Amino acid sequence: MVSLSEFNEEYLHTHFIPTTQIGGKNHGFVNLLAFHKRYVILLYRLMPDIVHIHGSYNYLNSRIELWSRKRGFPVVFSPYGGMNPEYIDAEYGMRTWKMILYQKEMTRHASAIQVCDEEEGQYILNEGISRRVSFIEVPADRETSQYQEYADQLVALYHQVLNTESSRHLDINCQEAVSALLHLSMAKETERQPLCAEDILNLRSLSPTQWRKVLLFAREQGVYGQIAEGALRMQLSNAHTDLEDVPRFTPLYPKSKNNLAADVIMSDSKRLLSKLDATVSRQNAAIRSICIMLLNIRWHLSNRSLSLRHLCDFYEALRNLDCDEYQLQQAMSRLGLTKLCGRVCQVLSEVAYLGEGFMPTEAIDDSGTEKIRQRLVNYN
Repeated sequence: MVSLSEFNEEYLHTHFIPTTQIGGKNHGFVNLLAFHKRYVILLYRLMPDIVHIHGSYNYLNSRIELWSRKRGFPVVFSPYGGMNPEYIDAEYGMRTWKMILYQKEMTRHASAIQVCDEEEGQYILNEGISRRVSFIEVPADRETSQYQEYADQLVALYHQVLNTESSRHLDINCQEAVSALLHLSMAKETERQPLCAEDILNLRSLSPTQWRKVLLFAREQGVYGQIAEGALRMQLSNAHTDLEDVPRFTPLYPKSKNNLAADVIMSDSKRLLSKLDATVSRQNAAIRSICIMLLNIRWHLSNRSLSLRHLCDFYEALRNLDCDEYQLQQAMSRLGLTKLCGRVCQVLSEVAYLGEGFMPTEAIDDSGTEKIRQRLVNYN
């Protein structure tokens, strides 16, 4: 970070997006499609860590929040008193309709809210609009020291957001490192050379910043132990940073980091349990365990609590449990789990290099598979 006392114009870049009027006439209507296209081009050209939106009750701001968020860019929103209940009451009418139409949704979906008065922040919390509220007071005068403190607090807020949403910030090298380390940690001791030369080279070339992202992601997904085990096998000394106390917000959708249950169905549906008992006897333990794990994966998906920890448990079950493949396929078909299993196998082939020989059914890559990928990182 550059100190404000050393700040000059070379660190500041201004990008202007004209709000082209429809038909070229200045009659107050913005060409939203053209603005959208230009903004997205600029967004991908800059690839910012954070998109910070300043100001309330501007429809274009709400669209910028939506377009950024849908593409995986975290958004910090500063309403500057626009969410203060007294201001909303005083401006009853147009402000109220804007709150209903887009302002509340913008506040709800932002990665964090920076408020400059405590009443505004308390209102957002009390109304349940957002739990990620940070009070950072805007300097009242132009003293450099106050602006430096303000800038430091904003940067700390940005880091807290990035620490919380580590899933969004893995580049391709980090993603491949996670997959390689998961595969290596779950490989049997008898396997020769479980990683290819490209994976080994990638692991040894990661920078400290990239390792930090990998470890934050591992903490979030409940697979820190597997990542640490894989790093130990690879003798990677720079992969043992403890990030347990890194400042983070409470996740919007907390993930379960417990083992994926293989003997108890998470759903309390008696009908589902009866159907399982009628389909797979308790004596057929291996097939019953795999079916229960799939039912629990489906439950975690619907509750947005699915994590890589669960998929890794299922990965190990597929590799280690010995059962009749035909009987397993029949049981999954009767329980309506065949497609789910194929989708999970596809994701596991991507994130942990699960081989086709361990898949009880053919891998499926469709919209349902994409939903699993998205729910793992909670994009939607």
